[in-house]
Amino acid sequence: MEILCKTVGMLAANCYILRNKREAVVIDPGGDPEVIYPAIGDRNLRYVINTHGHYDHIAANNPLKARYDTTLACSETDAGMLLDPDRNLSAMVGARYISVAPDLLLSDGDTLTVGDETLEIILTPGHTEGSISLRTGSVLFSGDTLFYHSIGRTDLPGGDLEELKSSITSRLYTLPDETVVYTGHGESTLIGEEKRYNEWVRV
Repeated sequence: MEILCKTVGMLAANCYILRNKREAVVIDPGGDPEVIYPAIGDRNLRYVINTHGHYDHIAANNPLKARYDTTLACSETDAGMLLDPDRNLSAMVGARYISVAPDLLLSDGDTLTVGDETLEIILTPGHTEGSISLRTGSVLFSGDTLFYHSIGRTDLPGGDLEELKSSITSRLYTLPDETVVYTGHGESTLIGEEKRYNEWVRV
């Protein structure tokens, strides 16, 4: 399955489009839907997945839901954030009620199948209470949990630094070193790279 990255929204979030010839999945549509549409094309958009409930990762949920017959998914714990402009922080930028409710609530260990690919849901709380990462084969989508030589913020409501570090060490650093990490902001990295050089969470 092909992976495309589009940088979207006022906070330059990475939106990922996974696609084959017939189907597509969008992870973290943080804005600029007109940038996302061409990457989907006339494919069947199976899922729109939010790794967590902050506005810079959900701001194009509604346009995608309006345009496509698709399933909006996020973790059960963060589901309430999508509808709450104070908790998802959209109220801070004057954008209220930017997402409808999710159609599908995800839990740790759940899987989603698209074509020949299976996306495994990994619960990685710390940036938010219900942050998730998604793994398929040797690829991980980490949302705002793990960045290149850095980690997600924990000074926002629902954040917890020790919980975030635990998520990284116990859930992500156990993956093979060659696992490619597609992050929620900035450049991609490798699990092995972060284990050696991430000063926040080094092994």
